[in-house]
Amino acid sequence: KAQPSPINFLAEIRSAVEKGGKTISQFQVKLYHRNQERSLGNVMKATIPYIKVDIPIWVVFRALGVISDRDILEHICYDMQDAQMLEMLKPCIDDGFVIQDREVALDFIGNRGTTTGLNRERRLRYAQEILQKEMLPHISMAEGAESKKAYFFGYMIHRLMLAALERRDLDDRDHFGKKRLDLAGPLLANLFRMLFRKLTRDVYRYLQKCVETHKEFNLSLAVKHNTITNGLKYSLATGNWGDQKKSMSAKAGVSQVLNRYTYASTLSHLRRCDTPLGREGKIAKPRQLHNHHWGMVCPAETPEGQACGLVKNLSLMSCISVGSISAPVIEFLEEWGLESLEENAHSATPCTKVFVNGVWIGVHRDASNLVKTIKKLRRKDDISPEVSVVRDIRERELRLYTDAGRVCRPLFVVENQQLMIRKKHVEKVAHGIPLYDAAGNPVMDPEDPDKQLTDPYPFTNLIRDGGIEMLDAEEEETVMICMSPEDLETSRLQAAGLEPPVKNNGEFDPGARIKAPLNVHAFTHCEIHPSMILGVCASIIPFPDHNQ
Repeated sequence: KAQPSPINFLAEIRSAVEKGGKTISQFQVKLYHRNQERSLGNVMKATIPYIKVDIPIWVVFRALGVISDRDILEHICYDMQDAQMLEMLKPCIDDGFVIQDREVALDFIGNRGTTTGLNRERRLRYAQEILQKEMLPHISMAEGAESKKAYFFGYMIHRLMLAALERRDLDDRDHFGKKRLDLAGPLLANLFRMLFRKLTRDVYRYLQKCVETHKEFNLSLAVKHNTITNGLKYSLATGNWGDQKKSMSAKAGVSQVLNRYTYASTLSHLRRCDTPLGREGKIAKPRQLHNHHWGMVCPAETPEGQACGLVKNLSLMSCISVGSISAPVIEFLEEWGLESLEENAHSATPCTKVFVNGVWIGVHRDASNLVKTIKKLRRKDDISPEVSVVRDIRERELRLYTDAGRVCRPLFVVENQQLMIRKKHVEKVAHGIPLYDAAGNPVMDPEDPDKQLTDPYPFTNLIRDGGIEMLDAEEEETVMICMSPEDLETSRLQAAGLEPPVKNNGEFDPGARIKAPLNVHAFTHCEIHPSMILGVCASIIPFPDHNQ
């Protein structure tokens, strides 16, 4: 953060729940720097939704049922010999020293809630509910998940301190792998959910009125049938996504009239995505073309003026993940030797933390084999092909994502410096799979007896056969991609210790492409074609690679 503000570093998480339509809840841990008047050093406090004041982290831990100082320290720094970290946590221990048991901590939090004047029992229940339902709801909203939340909270503080001690770079807010796109499905679902809630509220009010005035309950009067219709119509007509009455807080321009100037403009409009940032502020960072945008969004096609760089267009090959449930992945991990947090989150053994959709579910001893197995299963279509597997070797983390809205792009799979896609696959795509009957005789076309009937072989089959893989922006950073199949040829020759062949008998050709010399690498993937970084409209430009 900038210097005048009292907060030096900030760890923030926005949790969205997998099932059900809870709105995204934000949770932050802030590191304050030294105040002049009090000699307390770097205090850390947490911002919990619906609580007005920032709460010291020690109090939050005690409210989650982690009482002793040593236990809390074990949740935060996994290495108890790390003097720097323990030194940093000293002011936090002093800050939360007054509150020593769980009830007092819950009372402390309940006192600072939005509703005042509750008696003690109600306050405790209020604080409990907020910790259960509003703090980190993506981990669990059920009772009894306190220890999981405490471990995750400790991990957040750990990350914050690593950044503050400059052992780890700050995260990049504009990284494309950390972004999720909302498509028509989730947007309409949330809108309908909101309208349906309104409808049930109206029915509830009508029932109450009936009971109070002893009237007969009339169903057709109770259900205002046009609430949902009008709400959907209003939002789709105006583009203000949300309630009519709160039109100020609603998102504007969600639904637009489809461009029909030319066919190309229609196609381009269908692949447009918008960043929900204020157009007014002249912030340069989110508008810039980032390295992670390669192959995901078009580098050329963006409006000029105030929306420049905020409205992007998807590249030709990129697509957006539909999302699948995480249960099968978690089940598979548990069979493959995932160990629970409670036993060895703070143990001295070197293990890799495993996250699924941002929930820390356990640790694993042998991460490299686990990653190999998951990737094999994904190529065999046992796990959904759009699950992304990110292994951060330096930080010893393994992150799996199965959620919707990640931008992915296809790449050829390379194994042992050979493309996994072969001539037979190309033949199948071009001509289809020839059909044979039960006896093994070819099935002929009734109209043309010399022609054999074929089944089409679509792109999804290539993914299923393991020739092509869909990678999202975050996984792309952990793989080695070569530009063209020729590079594979060169790297094979280099690995064997041979010189690559020289073209045109060594004469100088002014029109030749100058290629950087390859270092010997073990490639894992190969680009389908470099021109696929462009979007719909930029691909129409003739010779885009021969400009000034």
